[in-house]
Amino acid sequence: MTRSRFDFRIKFDANREVFVLTVAPEVTSLDGRGVNPKAYEAHAICMSPNLFVVRIPDNEIPSDFVAFGDNNLPRGIELIELRFVGSKVCFTFQLSDEALLHITPTVYRAWMQALLQAGVSIDAFARQ
Repeated sequence: MTRSRFDFRIKFDANREVFVLTVAPEVTSLDGRGVNPKAYEAHAICMSPNLFVVRIPDNEIPSDFVAFGDNNLPRGIELIELRFVGSKVCFTFQLSDEALLHITPTVYRAWMQALLQAGVSIDAFARQ
């Protein structure tokens, strides 16, 4: 038996001067062994609500991965849509401000909070 979950992380890309949300579909067996997943860059499509889309090649998603399930998303993150486009699976996620702050590294958290409060956070993220 396995457990599926999405792993979310935010990093700052200094070359592009934007924050990047990465998403990795992860499968872990009950004994704790898991696959070290590849992370894919998500793109902001709007803020307030905070919507991000990530496109993952279907052949790179673990075969036993379950997108919809109990406890496979961190608190404050919701899977809004799942679409198949060609050979990719498009996942659209909605993240609460609290969830964005939680996955933001501590060093950037005050900056992120200021952007969210000012309502200009869309400009801080990689977009399509």
